[in-house]
Amino acid sequence: MRILLIVLATAAIALPASAAGVDPQALVIARSDVPSGFRADPKKTGIRSNELEATEFPETRTKFQRWRRVTGYQARYQHGSGVIEARVDLFRGADGAHELLGWVDLELRKAGVKGQTRVRSDIGMEGWVHSVGFTLVVWRQGRVFAAVMGRGISRAETLALARAQQRRMVAGL
Repeated sequence: MRILLIVLATAAIALPASAAGVDPQALVIARSDVPSGFRADPKKTGIRSNELEATEFPETRTKFQRWRRVTGYQARYQHGSGVIEARVDLFRGADGAHELLGWVDLELRKAGVKGQTRVRSDIGMEGWVHSVGFTLVVWRQGRVFAAVMGRGISRAETLALARAQQRRMVAGL
């Protein structure tokens, strides 16, 4: 019994250190992944701290605390009216990423946008593809929630970008 307590205590200490050691920027698609002509929007690209999230989206404060979110990163690329946004949220455990995925999916379905479609995604451990004039792929890989949105590009291009991000996530974890 004592050995089990030591193992659990060690895991509780080691997990936060390993979570902090992951660079969230390395998990998101980079400029080299996006189609020609798209440029990074520096005002909408960067670290998404818990404090920033709570300031911009107050409803996330208690959720992110409960789900044990560590940090996140968002990248936005633009070309004319085309927009590509990519995001990751890193949690201390897979349960947090799973909870955020469920919450985002529910909110998208509750929005009730006419013509919106939703299909299961084959990217990551679990996920969804929402489409309505643009494509949004949301998924989870272990303790990371991820999203890629493409507007002004095809669904196939958006899915290819999500797969590129998934490869980055697997390599970065």
